[in-house]
Amino acid sequence: MAKFTAGGVKHTIKKTKKGDVVVDHPKSAKAGKNDKINLTKKAGAKTVKAGERATRAWHRKNPHEGGK
Repeated sequence: MAKFTAGGVKHTIKKTKKGDVVVDHPKSAKAGKNDKINLTKKAGAKTVKAGERATRAWHRKNPHEGGK
């Protein structure tokens, strides 16, 4: 399991019992329908480390607008 901050939001990445890599945002992040994202399906991540890299890369390409 990996915990880190990207785009000003806390993220937790872990593997499910099925072996999928999933990123989870805390409820306070106001992530809405994308509260949990399967990185195995979206980014092809097979490990937690690869999932962290994919999440950080996504946030570099899609920075959050502050205050909106």
